[in-house]
Amino acid sequence: MPTFTSSSRLHSRFYKQGAFMEHIPKPLFRRLLLTFLAGGGCFLIGLIFFLRGGDIPFFTLSILLFLLSCGKGSLLLLLLRKKAYIMLEGICTDVRRKLPGGTQNICLVDADGNRHCLVVGKGHKLRTGLPYRFYFRDSGGISPGKNPLLKKALLTDNLLGVEEMK
Repeated sequence: MPTFTSSSRLHSRFYKQGAFMEHIPKPLFRRLLLTFLAGGGCFLIGLIFFLRGGDIPFFTLSILLFLLSCGKGSLLLLLLRKKAYIMLEGICTDVRRKLPGGTQNICLVDADGNRHCLVVGKGHKLRTGLPYRFYFRDSGGISPGKNPLLKKALLTDNLLGVEEMK
């Protein structure tokens, strides 16, 4: 069973102080912000095309994309407020890029000496020998047990963000 560092559950204190946004990790905040900005951008572009040329189907699709991105952003915000994510910290020991696909295999060694392997996109520029912190969506109590392939699939599908630790 992998050893994960869970985020603290003392979140009611942060709501009362109004300092909720200060405690969101940087990669998760960036993902939240980009989700809302993408939806707003789609709506504005659709509105411009509607006002200039009366393109109703394009405007309808842009409204749909705006609503879907707002829904996705709201679900992510709810996940962050509930602190329903887990962190995996470790030193990257191996990076293997797959040539035909857009992925790379990563192996991490955490503080306890456990080795974790997962698949991430090539958009994450990871180097061996550096410490990283990975954020994952909580898997809902699914335990991979001793099966390394199930553990790898759970880690890969629930990846929210990556940051280099300093």
